[in-house]
Amino acid sequence: MREYNLFVIKKEYFELYKNRPLYLFNILKKLFYFQTNFNYGITLYEQLCNKINVIRIREYLNDKYDLKCNNLFYVDQVLIELKPSRIILKSKMNYPRIIKSFNCYNRFIFVCDFNNDDYFWLNAVCSLQYI
Repeated sequence: MREYNLFVIKKEYFELYKNRPLYLFNILKKLFYFQTNFNYGITLYEQLCNKINVIRIREYLNDKYDLKCNNLFYVDQVLIELKPSRIILKSKMNYPRIIKSFNCYNRFIFVCDFNNDDYFWLNAVCSLQYI
């Protein structure tokens, strides 16, 4: 099972990390598993990332797939959970097709699968044929 966490990175940090994604992945992974200083974790997240407009994405998914869901969706065998901090996609597939839809929302989305040490800029891989 793959669990993709989609983060919207602020433009200035996109510029800083676009050619060094491993550094950004390591920061987000530490933040994801951070347990000791909660306030520091929130501060670091707010410095790097923009919050997700859950309402806008929920409306988009509901309209596109004719659904009436709140923040949890099941589309094309992918479980999608919308949170203000990130979008979570759980799938048995590598790079499910629906992941492309989120590139329209923001072009600075960084995708992390912490369990499999996988990461990529969504905008960079959306042009690949298998997605």
